[in-house]
Amino acid sequence: MKEPPPLVLFTDLTKYLSALDDDTRAADESAIRALCAKELPPVASTRSLGVLFGFRPQFIGTMRHRPRRYYNVFEIRKGRKKRRIQAPRVAIKIIQKWFGHYLSRAIEFPPHVVGFVPGRSSIEAASRHCQKDWIFSTDIADCFQTTAATDVIDSLVGLGYSETGAELITDLNCLGGSLAQGSPASPVLANLAMTRIDDAISKMARRLQATFTRYADDIVISGIGKPPDTLRSEIEQIFRPTTWRIAEHKTRLVTAGDRMKVHGLLVHEEKPRLTKGYRRRIRAIRHLHEHGKIPESELASALGHLAYAESVENFGKEQASR
Repeated sequence: MKEPPPLVLFTDLTKYLSALDDDTRAADESAIRALCAKELPPVASTRSLGVLFGFRPQFIGTMRHRPRRYYNVFEIRKGRKKRRIQAPRVAIKIIQKWFGHYLSRAIEFPPHVVGFVPGRSSIEAASRHCQKDWIFSTDIADCFQTTAATDVIDSLVGLGYSETGAELITDLNCLGGSLAQGSPASPVLANLAMTRIDDAISKMARRLQATFTRYADDIVISGIGKPPDTLRSEIEQIFRPTTWRIAEHKTRLVTAGDRMKVHGLLVHEEKPRLTKGYRRRIRAIRHLHEHGKIPESELASALGHLAYAESVENFGKEQASR
């Protein structure tokens, strides 16, 4: 699905405003102009959003107040566990994708936020933890499902949206009081909602002279010397007053001499490297591809693995050429 332009059905702001009825224009024009000035998606009310997409306000009202009608909810197996997917239907997904795309372009997240940020990658994140003496990592359990709608609203208001606009955006991207797992806008909204958590961990990392990155739900802190004894308890304290929780079974501290991995990459040397097992897998995929033995149904996945491996292998070269 291609991303529609910022004003969707209109070529410029003037034409968009002229398409609004008098009452809607009087109520929303100031907010729409302010959002456009910040290059934020101009969502001000149900009526103005309806005009923006060519949807009846009643239709948007139904999507926000009866959202379950606009999702296919099912489970998929991931290893031994089942993962619940909330896949939005086309109408609501169009709005979500448009909003998420332009919101992510408008916000400049701090350097420690690397997941779902244009121009940043897990490879870059891993590179920041290379050649450290210790690495602490943990995951946020069920990140989207534990990102509360109230936190999303507050973060959007802080960004410059009105209460009305923030509540509308949140209603169209949440299901059951938290971010929908399948909404294309959930990654950027989760990043935005976690600003206070990120700031607190970043402040702690600076005090410890450590490096901090967060890639989606994956938090990594690394440093030189002896790891602080209080590191885990400090992280838990930061999360305690929030709706998020760290995944105990994915929390670990490794030190030099152990196998040090970040985002699946080895970080013992100057730049991230593929693990031995993954390199072996890539050689097998490359051999099959060169001999045309990869089934059509598996080709996209195979090419994705090859492209990722090439990105890792070229990472140092790309950095040196800049």
